[in-house]
Amino acid sequence: MVDLVAHLRTRGVSGVTGMRDTGSETDRTVLVDAASGPVVLKLSDSAHMQAALLQAVAASDPTVPVPRVLPDGDGSAVSATDAGDLFVMTTVPGIPLEDVELWPALVDDLADVQAALVTALSAVPSASAQVPGENDWSIEAVTRHEHLVDDVADERHRAGMHDTVAHYRDALAPVLADLPRQVLHADANLSNVLVADGRVSGVIDFGDAVEAPRVLDVAVTACYLAIALGSFDHPLVERYTARIASALALSPAEESVVLPLAACRLVQAVVLARDTARREPDRADYVLRYDRAAVALLDAPNARPARPVHLTSEGA
Repeated sequence: MVDLVAHLRTRGVSGVTGMRDTGSETDRTVLVDAASGPVVLKLSDSAHMQAALLQAVAASDPTVPVPRVLPDGDGSAVSATDAGDLFVMTTVPGIPLEDVELWPALVDDLADVQAALVTALSAVPSASAQVPGENDWSIEAVTRHEHLVDDVADERHRAGMHDTVAHYRDALAPVLADLPRQVLHADANLSNVLVADGRVSGVIDFGDAVEAPRVLDVAVTACYLAIALGSFDHPLVERYTARIASALALSPAEESVVLPLAACRLVQAVVLARDTARREPDRADYVLRYDRAAVALLDAPNARPARPVHLTSEGA
């Protein structure tokens, strides 16, 4: 068994009084209470990537609220252990965005923080940070998951889901192919954005980072805002997309695909979570936390966002 306390001690964490595992998609995440202050310990196959990205963001723009990595006594961010690669980071204050009421100023702050994060990550070389070009939760993988629609989705939703994937294959993928790629957080959902004192206080969990067109980051968050608010055309979803489009100076082509890509993420949010739950029932409560609201969004009138008539990399 790995002596986690020893690894914490080498990083200046003293007086450990408690450790608690918390839910996570793929990593083992341990919340640590200590006299020197609370920290988060992670054991992850992507530890080197996550630590490198957190360090890069802190160096590029210290105002972006992400956890800070605590190196060991030799200055190493990641330690190899028998249980996997380990790193430790500071905690970020706040509660998940999913647990607070959304209002205009908070949505504005979300867009501003996320734009700053996208910008900070734009100069990070994907190879040196070990960032993949795709993972299971990347929107660009949605066509690989289409077979799950008939396996796990409710029958009344299947035709619409297949149509969404077909639209990705026929219309959205060609647009993405012409857009520049950069390192992205790629999973700023309502669980990974924290709020304190009415402001966004942190963005956490870089385990699903990918190299992809930046518009995918916007689409992921737009999807989960729509899930929380019950509509893709809710005024706060429109407010978020307009503000971050301005902050990042998205092109017309990028703006035109945000909501159609968000619809693709909605398909993934349902089928990937349900597939994981049936294969790993002990994780069902965690992975299905968005399922009820996602189904309600699928059942809503005009659930799928409107599509632009023409999409090109030059404009829409």
